[in-house]
Amino acid sequence: MSKITTLLSLLLLSLASIVARADATLHIGSGYGTSCATGGCPIYGTEVNNINAVLDIYQNAASAPALNSPVYLILGVANTTAASSVIENSVLNASLIDTSGHSTSVLTTFDTYAGAMYSSDVYSFLGLTGANKSNSFTNWSGADLAVDGIQAKNFGIYVFSLYTNGFAGNDYLNINTHLLPEGTFAVAYGTSSSGRAYSTAFTNSGMRDNPPPKPVSEPMPLVLICLGLFGIVYVTKRKIA
Repeated sequence: MSKITTLLSLLLLSLASIVARADATLHIGSGYGTSCATGGCPIYGTEVNNINAVLDIYQNAASAPALNSPVYLILGVANTTAASSVIENSVLNASLIDTSGHSTSVLTTFDTYAGAMYSSDVYSFLGLTGANKSNSFTNWSGADLAVDGIQAKNFGIYVFSLYTNGFAGNDYLNINTHLLPEGTFAVAYGTSSSGRAYSTAFTNSGMRDNPPPKPVSEPMPLVLICLGLFGIVYVTKRKIA
């Protein structure tokens, strides 16, 4: 075998190892027990899941090992260029819900406001390696504009830690928050004991959408009311006659 062939083989093995060590299997859903808890309820074409005051991180890979503590919840808030105590205190509590439905309280803390992201992707912005790179400024701003009409010039990035050693395959991290600002994105990140990275793809990220108001039934037109009264009078007169 030539030196060139050997070098190519080593390069291919190295690339295969890098690919194998990254899994975009952490889906953001609308909260444990809801129909969209595992994702799959797109609001932007076939991508992005709607979230509100309750959201969850779902480990879609059934064979995934328990991730190291902490697992990170990352929020991207449109047009935020400075730290905000409102966002820093937005996560109220969290719980780990395993495949049997057993719930265990999880300690949560606010870690840092990492600054305003104007380009790149959120994981690279935070220096987190081995993560899916599709949660980019371009994708986030495009979804905000299309869904909510928000022209995002940047995203303020906030990082929270969820301390648990038991978050494994098909488990949920259920998170209660104050209602997040419209257009806010949520993604997650964690690593296994072997250093394997688990992250969220843009297609399975969460976005706080402002749901359209419920339609208000219009009052019955006056003409229909008059016709109804006329009918009552007519029937009454026939009975008297």
